[in-house]
Amino acid sequence: MKITRAVVTLTKIRVIRAHKMAIGTTLHQENVILRLTTDDGLEGLGEAPHMVGISLKGESPYTVREMLRRRLLPAVFGRSPLDVESIQQAMDAAVPWNLRAKSAVNLAAYDLAGKALGVPVFALMGGMVRDAVPLSWSIPITDYDAGVREAEQMVERGWRIIKVKVGRPNPDDDVEMVRRIRESVGQAVRVRVDANQAYSLKSAVRVARRLERHDVEFFEQPVAWWDLDGLAEVSRATEIPIMADESVTTAIDAMEIARRRAAQILSIYVSSPGGILNSKKVATVGAAAGLTAYVGGALESVIGAAAGLHFAASTPSVTYGCELGGQFLMQDDIAETPLAFRDGALQVPTGPGLGVAVDWDKVRRYTIEEFTVTPEDR
Repeated sequence: MKITRAVVTLTKIRVIRAHKMAIGTTLHQENVILRLTTDDGLEGLGEAPHMVGISLKGESPYTVREMLRRRLLPAVFGRSPLDVESIQQAMDAAVPWNLRAKSAVNLAAYDLAGKALGVPVFALMGGMVRDAVPLSWSIPITDYDAGVREAEQMVERGWRIIKVKVGRPNPDDDVEMVRRIRESVGQAVRVRVDANQAYSLKSAVRVARRLERHDVEFFEQPVAWWDLDGLAEVSRATEIPIMADESVTTAIDAMEIARRRAAQILSIYVSSPGGILNSKKVATVGAAAGLTAYVGGALESVIGAAAGLHFAASTPSVTYGCELGGQFLMQDDIAETPLAFRDGALQVPTGPGLGVAVDWDKVRRYTIEEFTVTPEDR
């Protein structure tokens, strides 16, 4: 069984309302969908998602498109999808970084491997430790009334975790929004706060101390991603657990965060580190140092969300509710069958591979470009 063909599809879907955070505002979600086909006719699905049009490391749908076409797909043609480590090595040899583009290939390879063996992806990653993953809903930077109203609506719809995006010009307004939402949803709902690097060190410490009275589950990335010393200082200054998000991409990052005691929780995506394989490595390094984790989301479609669920299902250190709710924020869901949401949690798919299927008629409505790559195109 060898990988012999690929189809790359760029999509653009509106979100139901502006998703504003400190690093930018998402009005449309732009995802790159990858279909890998083997010589025996199996097809595997992968995806590279992009909120605000570009990633922290400078990747966009168009850099992903070119890296797939010119470097990554030529490097993996003729290889067995079962050889995921070898595929990752081949991609790393073909081009440095470009991890989001590599993640699309890694997800599709795992989907193929699971389908070939007749098992779900979590079975290839150590087996299941949980069959459902609690889901977090993010409130964007908005006015008080809109934020409180949305939080109340999502709790009524079954969410039990609310994340509040902060990073307004006046940090006092951020604290007030958290206060109002906490008062509105009550103590039975977990409330967490995400600054997306918005604060200076002094502002972050001040905000963290003021947030303590509002029973905040964790404070995510209060300072710039590169400022691990600052992150550590915030961590020492507050009783609220600190989550590293933009600061952690690779296993080396996790090791450095642990060494400096900069955070207690890691935000791990399946796209940012280069796929599920590397995500597991980040989690393993963190767990060895006593760090827990959650699975971050970038408004993935059903493909990326399913991959995140398989990662969470097979990773013991993922102890926090995760953010894999792209299907609820985009105006349309391209899944043939939406991921099941019950009791505030997404159920982990149990079919072969990623265990999900895409409605290609829907995909065509939102396609802005599509092309095929074969070994002859090298």
